[in-house]
Amino acid sequence: MPQIKRLAKKSKSLIIAAKIYDNWRMKRRFQSGNTESLHGATHSLFFKDISESLDYINVQFDDYLKYSGLTLDQLKGMRVFELGFGDNVGVALKFLALGAQRAVCLDKYYSKRDLEHQRKIYQALRETLNNEQKKRFDEAVNLSTGIDLNSEKVLCIYGTDVENADQLFSMEPFDLAVSRGAIQDIYEPAAALAAMDRILKPGGYQLHKIDLSDQGMFRDNDMNPLTYLTISEPVYKLMAIDSGKPNRKLMSHYRQVMSELGYKAKFLVTGIIGVGVCGKGDLHPHKEKIELNVDYPESTLQMVRDIRSRLTPEYRSLSDEELIVDGIFIIARKPI
Repeated sequence: MPQIKRLAKKSKSLIIAAKIYDNWRMKRRFQSGNTESLHGATHSLFFKDISESLDYINVQFDDYLKYSGLTLDQLKGMRVFELGFGDNVGVALKFLALGAQRAVCLDKYYSKRDLEHQRKIYQALRETLNNEQKKRFDEAVNLSTGIDLNSEKVLCIYGTDVENADQLFSMEPFDLAVSRGAIQDIYEPAAALAAMDRILKPGGYQLHKIDLSDQGMFRDNDMNPLTYLTISEPVYKLMAIDSGKPNRKLMSHYRQVMSELGYKAKFLVTGIIGVGVCGKGDLHPHKEKIELNVDYPESTLQMVRDIRSRLTPEYRSLSDEELIVDGIFIIARKPI
């Protein structure tokens, strides 16, 4: 049986069939009211040591400030919206500890988690703060007997897409909308980005780190990392629309969406196929322009050449430079 499973993973057709089944199963679960999922359970699945969770929280927070150019002084009094927070609100708590007024976090799924483990992560995060920051942290969450979030400071919303979260649109507008590894799991992200535009103040920021890879669907089975772009749209939709699989929207799509919304936006490349760990944003610092033999080797371009003739027409017409980009960071400001 293990050998059969290994062989199945080497077959493109069998992988497609398995993903269609997974998508159907997740859709049925969600429609029945069961929103619990391993999707987004980053701290529960991948980080066994609390120090790894702390590093991940701090890297996310630092990236938002570093690449946006926002200062700690500017954070004071901000209202922050976080999309796709998964199993942990550590980033939101850090925003609050460093001066933000309120954080609202939304996730379509309730990521499975060990609450005691999460409590220990938050306790460790608190210990990294100074006294003034600890005071603000304690106003947001009480960790004395569990995890008791003050909804006036940090509110978690589950079970809905951002564009359908009616309560967001009646709230006071936000100064900042952020996400990391979430947008690519939304099959039609334009609606989500437009919804976040609606809840932002004029001059507010959208900051999104987006994985453009196949998330290992074919790549991890020794196939070309662009294999997922060879599947027809009707079939791929059956694989991905309800299960959080990559939406196959590439950088040009996001450029167009943000332009149509009227944003002044910067797009940084965070990863390149064939370089580092695909989908992990290994290009540091992130760059607006990438160069052959500086940021990626000739073998990366060869991967595109090897598969271009098999790509669907939508992707076959794109440039090599577009197809090799494996991840992006969007820094976009709403017009004032």
